[in-house]
Amino acid sequence: MKKDTSKKDTSKKDASSKSASSKIIDLKPHQSSARPKSSHNIEYQESVSAPSWMRIITYSFFGVMIGFYLLSPIWDVESNDILNLSLCLVFAFVLWVLHIFSSLKIIVSTKGLRFGYYMLSKEFKYSDILSAQVFRYQLGDYLGWGIRRGTDGSIMYNVPGDQGVAVKIVVREGDQRKEYAFSARRPEVICKKIQSHLKPVSFTSPQEILKKEKAIY
Repeated sequence: MKKDTSKKDTSKKDASSKSASSKIIDLKPHQSSARPKSSHNIEYQESVSAPSWMRIITYSFFGVMIGFYLLSPIWDVESNDILNLSLCLVFAFVLWVLHIFSSLKIIVSTKGLRFGYYMLSKEFKYSDILSAQVFRYQLGDYLGWGIRRGTDGSIMYNVPGDQGVAVKIVVREGDQRKEYAFSARRPEVICKKIQSHLKPVSFTSPQEILKKEKAIY
């Protein structure tokens, strides 16, 4: 009789362990079904890059120059290794800088606007943006590409091949009023997205200021 009771006890333990394991297995799909919420509410984003033919020519030229100075000791035994290595580093640095400024990224989110090149970017909240409009410019207005200051005092973030089309914004930085512009493929869309978040700015006229001062005194 003792053997039978021990067998019953072991069978009960096995059944309870199986039921517990089945409960744990059933809970796993419910845990995996939960999806993390996205922290960034991006409304629109785009990238403006230099033409592919320009990038191919640039990368090919600097790649040939770097390879030439790296392999020059093979056919020129008397070449200066330190000079060759220095030139390779210079060409590699210039190529890296050109690569950074060859692509411009624009992000319009619910919090604000961000545009720029990788780490060299600007970000503004909608409370600091006064206006946004489509802007057309000529290459002579900024004398090149990259981060440039124009003849009108505005700061441009542009890339080659944007066909002179950009977005210009007027922002408030501290006590100063500044103008920024950046290349865009769809400037109308970006301006509409920005303008939908802007609040109308009311300016107090001098007459209203005098009325308020008279009322106080």
